[in-house]
Amino acid sequence: MMSQFFGLIDDDTQDNLAGESQVNYLTGNKSNKSDLVSIDALRSKLKNAKTPKIVLGSPAFEKARKKLEAGDFENARRQLEEIVVRYPGTPAENEAFRVLGEMRLDEILEQRPDDGKYIYKAKSGDNYINIVNKHKTSLEMLKYLNGMTRVDRLQPRDEMLIMPLNFSLRIVPRFNQLFLVDEKGEVIKYYEPLVDMAIPKISGKSKRVTTSIESIRAYKGNSRVNVTNDDYRGAAKRLKISNPLINIVGEDTKTHSSFRGIQLSKVDIEELVLFLRPANSVEIRY
Repeated sequence: MMSQFFGLIDDDTQDNLAGESQVNYLTGNKSNKSDLVSIDALRSKLKNAKTPKIVLGSPAFEKARKKLEAGDFENARRQLEEIVVRYPGTPAENEAFRVLGEMRLDEILEQRPDDGKYIYKAKSGDNYINIVNKHKTSLEMLKYLNGMTRVDRLQPRDEMLIMPLNFSLRIVPRFNQLFLVDEKGEVIKYYEPLVDMAIPKISGKSKRVTTSIESIRAYKGNSRVNVTNDDYRGAAKRLKISNPLINIVGEDTKTHSSFRGIQLSKVDIEELVLFLRPANSVEIRY
């Protein structure tokens, strides 16, 4: 679903994922079968020839694969959750964790009763930037939910679907882990850095540091691209965390050997930028 929105195809497979193997960190309330309608990307990934060879947990993962392809989402989910618990540290757990994350994101974006989304009707004097700031969301998410490819002039009484972005990041440098987390502290999805992350430490601080996202920006070459610009979606994104200073960038951003931060695939950085906004919380677990 994310790849289709950004015009990208995510063919990379996460082979060395080492997440927290607790099911309550992976999923929230389970949805009805009808909620999970955006599964084309999942089916494509499950059929991907680059999927790692799975030994332990192979029969269970194959069962989950067949159930998902057949549209039996709830039983596929249960099978994947069982793999995460029973086969920690194996390729089977890696793939199960990855697919569960994709399913969770699709559920968050689906419109369901009591899902936290709501309709806002524009008033005289409103503009898009003021609206997203007031409702703690982002222009990119507003465009995504409302099928907008560009920002046109806003008229009074225009209606738009709003989803507050109350997510956060969790960084675990020693295990090279980056997680998107919901407001309850439960893991939504794991993101695997392309190279080992280089995170500066803060002397005298505890092993857990809480900070925040300072800015989310986009660049074409050395020129910054404004969020309202039509070129914003295809521009290279840079997410900046304050105290300690950490940059999260995509593979389309040139980095030097002295780079201190986290580098992700282009698909992953675009996805994170969609779900995050400046001032969102960041927890670093050293």
